[in-house]
Amino acid sequence: MKLSFFCALLSLWAAGSSWADTRAIGAQECHPNSQPWQAGLFYHTRNPYNLLCGAVLIGDRWLLTAAHCHKPYLWVRLGEHHLLKREGPEQLFRVTDFFPHPGFKKNFSAQDHNNDIMLIRLPRKARLGPAVQPLNFSHTCVSPGTQCLISGWGSVSSHKVQFPLTLQCANISILEPRLCHEAYLFQFSKHMLCAGLWEGGRGACQGDSGGPLVCHGTLAGVVLGGSEPCSGPRHPAVYSSVCHYVHWIRKTMKEN
Repeated sequence: MKLSFFCALLSLWAAGSSWADTRAIGAQECHPNSQPWQAGLFYHTRNPYNLLCGAVLIGDRWLLTAAHCHKPYLWVRLGEHHLLKREGPEQLFRVTDFFPHPGFKKNFSAQDHNNDIMLIRLPRKARLGPAVQPLNFSHTCVSPGTQCLISGWGSVSSHKVQFPLTLQCANISILEPRLCHEAYLFQFSKHMLCAGLWEGGRGACQGDSGGPLVCHGTLAGVVLGGSEPCSGPRHPAVYSSVCHYVHWIRKTMKEN
């Protein structure tokens, strides 16, 4: 078995070069602006070919995403649905204030991939409305069997990277942690969630890193990554478990 999880996570779960106006892996197009907390992180302002990661709005000036999405600066797009159409509620921010978890280790050769979570501070408050709303984060850890929703502009194919132009949504389940232990051996820890379908065919893929896992109407997880190809049998995606980081999130937002 190849231990490809976090190698793929860093090199493949970022932007690709091909786009398609089709459905994502096992997903359907979200109803426009039904996920008003969804954000996209881009290398450039209006070029969808430069999608890096997803993120989730948790306050009028704060986003939560994955720490491996950190760059010197990024463009945040809120209120988006179709990435090539101006539909009205879109908001654009250039961000330079990043707060990776202090326990995150950039040296992945050590095979320690805990705390891959990061806060981003917007330069000004987002204008809140029906299409832009923060999501409450969960203080209680979710249990296996819980039904959840993921969303993002991640790849529609795991063999040739192709990204949808519209936001995609998929229903998945929280799985037993032992299943991700079996799939990824020592690369899965107690601060992570295992979620997807054990038989495969539905889940996050390249470009979805940092995006939300929503359970019971609250933010339960942030996409980390998974195997390549995506959503394969017995290789569900892995998420940072937000309930373990509530104290750090609140402390960081208060002090900054």
